[in-house]
Amino acid sequence: MSDVPMPPDLLAQILSWLPVAPLLRFRSVSKTFRALIDSDYVIKLQLNHSLQTNTNLNIIFGGDRTLCYLNLDSSAKVVNKIDNPLYFAIFETVILGSCNGVVCLCTTEPDNEIAFWNPIVRKFKKIRLAPAKCSEGLGRGVCIKGFGYDHVHDDHKVVRLVQYCSLHNELVHSKIEVFSSKTDAWREVGDFPYYLCYRRNFNTFTKGALHWLVSRKPGKRVDFLIAAFDLTNDELRLVPRPELSNEHFHVNLAILGGCLSMVCHYPMKNVDIWVMRSYGVKDSWTKLISTTDVKLIRELDFLRPVSYSRSGDEVLFEKNFDSLYWRKSRKKMTTKEMTFYPRGSGLYFKERRSMKTSWEIIWKDVWVFL
Repeated sequence: MSDVPMPPDLLAQILSWLPVAPLLRFRSVSKTFRALIDSDYVIKLQLNHSLQTNTNLNIIFGGDRTLCYLNLDSSAKVVNKIDNPLYFAIFETVILGSCNGVVCLCTTEPDNEIAFWNPIVRKFKKIRLAPAKCSEGLGRGVCIKGFGYDHVHDDHKVVRLVQYCSLHNELVHSKIEVFSSKTDAWREVGDFPYYLCYRRNFNTFTKGALHWLVSRKPGKRVDFLIAAFDLTNDELRLVPRPELSNEHFHVNLAILGGCLSMVCHYPMKNVDIWVMRSYGVKDSWTKLISTTDVKLIRELDFLRPVSYSRSGDEVLFEKNFDSLYWRKSRKKMTTKEMTFYPRGSGLYFKERRSMKTSWEIIWKDVWVFL
């Protein structure tokens, strides 16, 4: 039997194919294994493998201060309770978004605490969000936040959009602020020249940019636009939307399979799900699903696509902020509704992610199964 050691590159490739749980156990084999498994090289290999094979997908959800996750690849469909790094905060925990295995949590105002968190290896870093600065007498204000990843600078970032309008809905003050996990600092990057159509903090990060529904003037029935903020170069741009009818409808953005998607709900009539197959190309908008299901539409207040199934023939939806269900693509609506009821669900890859040594680290040996 040969005593020739395995080449590090080959060993790294093999390790990147392993599930997260056994991979973490292999860290105790030797110092060499630990160093290799913790290296950025293996981490990126494993993330790319998960993305290419559509594996290691988990749903993380919670309400108040409780957080749980469900592995979509597991046949057991066991809901796992996980420790919330912001559990001892006074106010409710909100899932802001997820990128590259790191989940961003925040507390509701006025507490304004944020945590960059890896729920698999139980590492997190907390930061305090400074109050938005503004002059007195600016009228009604709104503040929304988004989370994303700058792949050029290997930097997780939080974006805060602060907007103030007069009592007559005139835009009097609007700005974009960015927090860098690499520099641990906030900076103001410029003005935001649009009106926000919706003020909820949905995770709409894809292709290196955060996306919002906006308009050039205030009002409930105005032509909406899609604004994108690039986390690499701080560039604000518009993304083309699909051609839609002139009927009144409710609309919201989401991310499905890494693509920008849009839900158009025509009250008491039908629901359309659009997907932008080629980012930035208007003609690539495709109507993935259109349904006139009477029961669904009668009960519907909100709908958001969350994920494809591993086979790709089903889509997981969040409905009315309180339930999840699967639907066959381009087929009749199924009744396979999940038995748990999340609040603020988000999708992330079950992926390790190295945290900087300056970050606060907490380890737990076991998970609690519900």
